Amino acid sequence: MKDGYNARELLKRRRYSLTASIGRYVLVISLFINALPFPLSAAEYTDGRIRLVLHEGNGRFSLYYMTSASHYEAFFVDQDPRTSFLSVMVNDRSYKLGETSVFRTRIGGTYQNPAIIFESSFLSVTQEFSFISTPGSQVSNGVRITLRLENRASRQASVGMRLLLDTNLGEGGSRPHFLIDSRPVNSETFIESGGTEQRWVSQNNRLSLMGSMTGDRGPASLHFANWKRLSDVSWKLAYSAGRNFNYPPYSLGDSAVCYYFDSLPLARGEIQDFSLYLAAEDEQGFYVQNTALGANISRFLTESIPLPDTASDTPPPVNDAVRQSDINLLGELIARIDEYLASGTITDEELTAIETVISRLKIRHNIK
Repeated sequence: MKDGYNARELLKRRRYSLTASIGRYVLVISLFINALPFPLSAAEYTDGRIRLVLHEGNGRFSLYYMTSASHYEAFFVDQDPRTSFLSVMVNDRSYKLGETSVFRTRIGGTYQNPAIIFESSFLSVTQEFSFISTPGSQVSNGVRITLRLENRASRQASVGMRLLLDTNLGEGGSRPHFLIDSRPVNSETFIESGGTEQRWVSQNNRLSLMGSMTGDRGPASLHFANWKRLSDVSWKLAYSAGRNFNYPPYSLGDSAVCYYFDSLPLARGEIQDFSLYLAAEDEQGFYVQNTALGANISRFLTESIPLPDTASDTPPPVNDAVRQSDINLLGELIARIDEYLASGTITDEELTAIETVISRLKIRHNIK
């Protein structure tokens, strides 16, 4: 009994020492972020091959993939971001978020997990993004979208959601509009959760978008249909098996996919999360890992922050792209620190690496 007690006390002391050591770096990182000359309300985020743009004015988002050096292509329609949207059904009343005055729209979250937040007196809806990598990619090649509902009303409410994506990669060519687990889809299709289907793909000759179909707290159903038909209804479109993707004379060959999260009762103050994944196509599917936690600590030193030029007293100028990259790096560093705290272990090498990263960043941005 005594030996067990001593072991527990030793573990508690080690954890306390770890927390105290890392706590210093969390404080330094927080001060460093506040000192960075970068607009905190920036709506563009880049990580790996992914560029995410949040449109605060209309509550929409655009997602891009780097197909070649410094060249990004849209995963779905971006000429008018309003064609893709999130809407909620509250007690049998539908609201298109970003267009209704009932909900205020703002950008929030963190650098690593940016979010679009829709707020009303009775409901808060958060659309949070985190960068992911699928098994076949060494860098971020997609995002996880977490949809969070919070009932702010004084009583229970029935709340559901739907996310409409105006896909376009499979339009106007010889390819099918969609692939569902390699099965070509050229007509309206409705799929309920609980089936064997794992993912859908919309592709052209240069780019392929892959979307998840199952998973913990995922959608209740997906509807592949003509975009205008899906967009014009206040909630669910009546399914017509075999109907094509035309809606003459308004919309021809215009396909889209709609995620449905069926209504559920939310008690006063209750919060519920749901999620889905979007990424570049990967034959291995959506076994995802947060790239921030998967990278080796040496990446922070050898790839992200080069050694400063000791021959120069004045650091070179830093552009907005570098600032954004450094802020993304700090987000990764914070995520790694969270991992250390959760595991209760950290090596001297890793502590030294964290300190070195912060030191090099301070030199780069001329922060004393």
